[in-house]
Amino acid sequence: MQSTVLSGVCALALLIPGASARADDRPDRATAVAGLFADYDVPDAPGCAVAAVLSGQPVFKAAYGQAIVEARLPNTTATAFQTASVSKQFTAFAILMLQADGKLSLQDDVRKYVPELHAFPQIITLDHLLHHTSGLRDEWMMMLQGRTQEDRVSRQDILRVLFAQRELNATPGEQYAYANSDYTLLALVVERASGQRFDEFLRQRIFAPLGMSDTYVQDDWRTLRPKTAQPYGRGPQGLERRSAAYSGYGASNVHSTADDMARWMLNLVTPAVGGPGIVTEMTNAVRDPLSVPAVYGRGLEIGWHRGARTLEHGGVAPGASAFMLVLPDQHFGVSVTCNTETNDIRRLAREIADLYVGHALPGDVAPTPVALTEAEMRRFTGVYRETGGAVFDVSTRDGALVLQGEDVLEAIGPNRFRLARFPVSFSFPDAPAGGPVRTLHIHDPDKDRVAVRIEQTSAPDLTPEGMTDYVGRYYSPELSAVLTVETRGDQLWLVGAGLETQVLQPPPLLRQPDAFFTPSSIGGVEFHRDPDGQVRELAITNPRVVALRFRRIDDPTDF
Repeated sequence: MQSTVLSGVCALALLIPGASARADDRPDRATAVAGLFADYDVPDAPGCAVAAVLSGQPVFKAAYGQAIVEARLPNTTATAFQTASVSKQFTAFAILMLQADGKLSLQDDVRKYVPELHAFPQIITLDHLLHHTSGLRDEWMMMLQGRTQEDRVSRQDILRVLFAQRELNATPGEQYAYANSDYTLLALVVERASGQRFDEFLRQRIFAPLGMSDTYVQDDWRTLRPKTAQPYGRGPQGLERRSAAYSGYGASNVHSTADDMARWMLNLVTPAVGGPGIVTEMTNAVRDPLSVPAVYGRGLEIGWHRGARTLEHGGVAPGASAFMLVLPDQHFGVSVTCNTETNDIRRLAREIADLYVGHALPGDVAPTPVALTEAEMRRFTGVYRETGGAVFDVSTRDGALVLQGEDVLEAIGPNRFRLARFPVSFSFPDAPAGGPVRTLHIHDPDKDRVAVRIEQTSAPDLTPEGMTDYVGRYYSPELSAVLTVETRGDQLWLVGAGLETQVLQPPPLLRQPDAFFTPSSIGGVEFHRDPDGQVRELAITNPRVVALRFRRIDDPTDF
């Protein structure tokens, strides 16, 4: 079916100070945006809704595809979509409003409001939570209990996992690591500091004043809501319904419409509710000691597009995708929400930005290649391992620095390099003169990743006889979960409730004793031995969980 393009401008103009009603003065741009969503503008599939604002008013709103495919009920700009992690900015806004009210301080210990959280040796402040520098493990380590994101998950299920944590991924304040746990706890802080339910606080203090009348927090998956897009994804047999039985909030579960997201983006560019001070605090990012850019503010990612500063956030949930992009210096914002799983959404938002304000963007500055001596390059050579187990080998060959023995790293600065074939760059931020470096940063288009130097050691090929050292059952007190390591022929496997994955060795040059990886979201698996050389423990590490320990069970009475 054709897309539903709704103006809604006159009504919005009454709600946003300074906004006046006018149509897009460049109809060709609206046509171009519609062309970007042609694949979603079909009568028998889910789709998306789009809103763009410029210079204080909406300039484009449209919806594509079906909100309920089975009923042929189309999406509109008044259809509510799951915004997933885009929700985090509303939680951060609420915390900053409560600080302005004098109800809390960002430097407060989170246990002042959530004493159920374990008393770790170091204080975790509210600001650590806001910036994802708390060191807490992500709540979705529940997957090691056998849960999936489509299972029925209550808020209490999530809090039980958080309150059972006894170890941190990192010392609070020392490292950025995105964790949904942080914002789940912040929502609880909002409730206890304000004396209101989280959804009521957001409705009264944020949504209602901005006229976001169709935006809500889905704090119980069983509650029926009108005008809500149902979630879908692609499976082996084609289109499938997805389950959305998740009742957590703070980190996710704000549902909003294109109409309402336009109102929200206008408030970020020209704050009417909350004031400019709160928006400024949301955009102040802390520098991760292990990261070159300051990538996360408070509920917003801080980035760049074609030389222009961006405030942005994406979100993914079963059957849903969302992305919001604001270019504050260009007074432009665009949101895209979909009731299907798609990897296109970030690209689509940026292409829409190019259509409307591309002419006003500073433009990327092309880096200039520099020449490094062999001695200068040698400081960077070594093996680096990323949290989660990915390993990078940096060496020299024919007078050039080489990644994984194959791809030449072209120097574009004294400690920064790029690949010719991929849109990825690398840097070594702690490069002391004359000595080896410790850290490698991988700069993907979407985010930065960190890998730390490891000592190269030799580890022989794992034989069936060697596998017997690891075979057994392992128990996590934090998760009350059991993992089993077993052999299947000449293969080693990790099995748990709802999961099974092969355990593999890295290539010979990148191996370490007792360290393996899995081709799954579990990530890396490392076994630990006692002084007698017996394997007593395994630890799981991936981008959201570091060294989550499972102790070996030799006797069932150990339970």
